[in-house]
Amino acid sequence: MIGFAAIFAFMLAGLLLMEFTNRYNGGIWLRDFQVFHRAGGRVLSGEELFRPVRDGYYSYKYSPTAAILFIPFSLIPFEAAEVVYWLFVSGLVLVGLYLSLMLIYPEFRSADPARLGFLLAITVMTLGVHIWSELTLGQVNYLLLVMYIAIAWLFTQSKPALLAFIWALSIFIKPFGLILLPYFVFKKRYREIGYFFGFSALLFISPAVFYGGHFLDLQRSWISAMTLELGNKADLLQPGNHTLVAVLAQYSHVGIFEPGSVYLIVYKTMVLLLVGLLAFLVVRRGSGIQHAEALDFAFILALAPLLSYTSNNAFVLAELGIILLLFNFGKLKAWEKVMAACGCLLIGGNFYNQLPYEWGERFFAFYDSISLLTIGTILLLITIFMLRWRETL
Repeated sequence: MIGFAAIFAFMLAGLLLMEFTNRYNGGIWLRDFQVFHRAGGRVLSGEELFRPVRDGYYSYKYSPTAAILFIPFSLIPFEAAEVVYWLFVSGLVLVGLYLSLMLIYPEFRSADPARLGFLLAITVMTLGVHIWSELTLGQVNYLLLVMYIAIAWLFTQSKPALLAFIWALSIFIKPFGLILLPYFVFKKRYREIGYFFGFSALLFISPAVFYGGHFLDLQRSWISAMTLELGNKADLLQPGNHTLVAVLAQYSHVGIFEPGSVYLIVYKTMVLLLVGLLAFLVVRRGSGIQHAEALDFAFILALAPLLSYTSNNAFVLAELGIILLLFNFGKLKAWEKVMAACGCLLIGGNFYNQLPYEWGERFFAFYDSISLLTIGTILLLITIFMLRWRETL
């Protein structure tokens, strides 16, 4: 544990160095966390939660249930809460790496410290930009990642109630976790599914403690806002859309189809069916492999940002897949090693904030315009798929 703590301290030092070399972002200012801090205070006092006109761009768009989680932070002034949340996210980074190792490489405590440190350093370098964004903006993507990895670990430990509670809670932050439902059905983990729906119902009505019967109006407002946002992001060629459907359209002539046309609907359906088939093959192929859950969850979590239009920082969900490949690098063929290395580079290579302003702006625009994040994630998924297809993991 001392060696692991030293590795973590070194990692945080690197993240701080990234922040100090940031030329134009203005330092650590958790402006996204400010939204959560304000929402927690509003819930505690029973005030209206959704105020898009008053709050403008930084308006609260999450569920009333999620706002309850931030009540403890809202009890202290924002300047102090920023520090506490920064430390909280820093701790989550450690917990995420630790749980990933517990799932992928349970005997890591007896591993060579130099090798362990080297592989974790590569992981952090790959995800450094995404973790850095969490620490400097105060977002919740890494919180969700840790929740999903915890779900994966609890899955292997057969602890259905705690697993289902964390799973249900994650849905009210962002609904990415719904991607796990077909996996639990396939694995016939019906207890977990039953607990999940039960906890989801309880969490849905939990804002009634603060709002009484008005909580239904708040939940409807949240669902309406989420539906509207998804509708606004339906344009496949919209800048920043890094979903698999959008990127394939970008590199083909599918984008010429009119929105809502039958051809576009068929195209989207075919892509989603293909993704579903590949995920099914991965899981089905691992049925006879001991401890197959690590690769199953790594593949599914890396798919999540490719299926739902979200921010670049959600690609931190590839962490489990990156660690899986690094600790099994010797099992890869030469071309697969190249593919995995390129995937890591493309996922983590967007250090635009560490460049002079004009260079950084141009670099980010180029990086974003050709969706290198998506391409890197696809390369990782292909490599993970090949590991499973040879039944080596």
